[in-house]
Order: sequence, then C-alpha cells, then structure tokens
Amino acid sequence: MLVNPSVSGEPFWQKVESIAQAASKQLNVKLDVIYGDGSRYIQLAELQKYLEYRATPDFVVLMLYPGNAEQHLDLLEKYGIQYLTLEQTINGPEQTEIGKPGQRYKNWLGEIYFDNFRAGAELAKALTESLREQDSQVKPQAIAINGHYGSESDARNQGAQSYFGSQGVALQQSIYASWSKTQAMEKTQRLLKRYPETNIIWSASDLMAMGALSAVKQQSSDKERFVAIGGFDWLNDTLGLIEKGELQASVGGHFIMGGLAILSLYDRFHGHKYWQEHQSITYPLVVINGHNVHRYLWLADKSDWSGVDFSKFSLLKNKQTQYLVSPEFLARETAPGVISE
Repeated sequence: MLVNPSVSGEPFWQKVESIAQAASKQLNVKLDVIYGDGSRYIQLAELQKYLEYRATPDFVVLMLYPGNAEQHLDLLEKYGIQYLTLEQTINGPEQTEIGKPGQRYKNWLGEIYFDNFRAGAELAKALTESLREQDSQVKPQAIAINGHYGSESDARNQGAQSYFGSQGVALQQSIYASWSKTQAMEKTQRLLKRYPETNIIWSASDLMAMGALSAVKQQSSDKERFVAIGGFDWLNDTLGLIEKGELQASVGGHFIMGGLAILSLYDRFHGHKYWQEHQSITYPLVVINGHNVHRYLWLADKSDWSGVDFSKFSLLKNKQTQYLVSPEFLARETAPGVISE
C-alpha cells in the first residue's frame, strides 16, 4: 500500500503514484493508494482508517511528516506491517527519538531518499553557469526561495549556500514561500524592489520558480535583463519553459522513488536479502537545462508510465548488489518513444 502524502492529481506526487502503479503492474503487485491531503493529521487518520477496515497489506510505503513521525511508526508497528519511508524528512530531536530503520522500530525496513544538499548545490551551479553564459563579466547576485521550515527544503538551501559561498556569489536573502507559486511571486516582487540587481533566483521547487518568473516578468522594465531562475521537480510546464529559455534549470527525477520502493519490496517478498543488510537506497538527482532538455521533453504531459521498465533493475534478475537506478535512465535520444539505456 502506498500513502500519497498529498492530494490526488497534485503534479509531483501524482507522478510518484503513477510510476509506482506502473511498476506494480509490471511486477504483478497489487497496490492500494490512500491520500494524506497535505496534512500530517489527515495522513495519520487515513492510515489508521485503512488499517482498521481493510485487510492488512504485506508492506506500506509512506513519507513521514515532521511533527508526528512517531505516531505513524507506532501505528504500523502495532499492526506488525513492514514498511519503507520515502525521503529523509525528519531531523533534530524527532529523528533522534525515532532512530534509524530497524533500531527502535523493527518493522521499518529502510529509507529511499536522495541527497538534497548536493542537489541544491547542483541547481545553484547550473544557474550560475547559465548567467555566466549570458555575460561572463556580470556579478552574480542571488536570492533563494525555500519551501518550508523542514529538513528537505533546508538541506536544498544549505547546498545552494555552500555553492554560492564557494564561488563568491552574493546570496542576498533566503525566504520561505510554503511551496506556493502565489507566495513565491508576491515575495519575489518585494525582494526585487529590495535587491534590484538580482540576476539569480534559486528555488526549492518548480512551482515557486514559476511564481518568481511571473514576478520578474511583471516588474522588469528592461526586457533585455537576464535573470537565471530554476527549481526542483521536473514539472511538465517547467520543461517547456526551459526549452523556451524562460527558466534555466530544474533538478529532479526523484519521482522514480515510488517505483523503486515497489521494486525493492518485490525483491524482498521473493527472498532477496537487501533490506536485511541495508538501511537505505539512495540515488542522485539530475539537472535539466537548455543543453539537455530535448532528451527529457517526452516526459511532459506523460500519464502512461507502462513503458518505463523498472523490472530490469531487480536484484533478483541481475548480479548487482545495489540498486543502480538514476533518473538519467529516463533520458532518450531524438527518436520518439525510445528510452536510452
């Protein structure tokens, strides 16, 4: 069973869900999905309702919300269900309290996540390089838009700060916009008045990057002034905006985590010992920019993921000891429908 922490149809989590469904069909796995509606309280209530009134699943895949991770894990342990968590969303005292997979919570098999710090730095690098491609003499001056006060957004921002600092890029201010396109637009408008020479806008999500883009378009009287803007998630609209040169970069591919979770649980169900010997699966994210966007445009508006073959990464079907999956396997050459290996 997959717990989608958002609402049905939300762009990013719908991709996570759709790929998990496609992987399930390929591997003959029955997959139920419930929704957390973007709330830690609703997610916990929906999970409890599911477990009370339906047959107990073999496995659960979920993302933990900061603030009530312990309640989620206590509930799953109560029912004796083995489970995987997506992303590393818990930090600080709460992370210390719940511990690592398999320690306090014996049915917690492991985590599937990506390096947000590194990805944040990669986005900062891509935007800085894009700016310098336009004008090698320009002084980079950046602002950063975070999602919320949480480990995921903060790690991305810390990666950006690290890169900007190493390159002498002035990071004028970092703000939070709650993953909202509207908030990002409104706050960027105010920031551009405060820092009129801004030429890099780093964002923790594509939606917020698009909000920032709207602000730049509305406030810029100099149509020739270039501002490098980018975010995370590889949203469909983002790919088109990168192709047109309105956005410069998007870091993503993390939506494959749903399919990767299903694949690893399929292997475990059939006897593979990976989750007995490891606590996590990690994989890198990939930067899409103007140089490689043509290889990923086929992903835009895609709803049928049946052609994305996760079964070939099964540890039961090859001699590898690690899940060597990267979003780069989604890149294709120019021939329509062909995925490069």
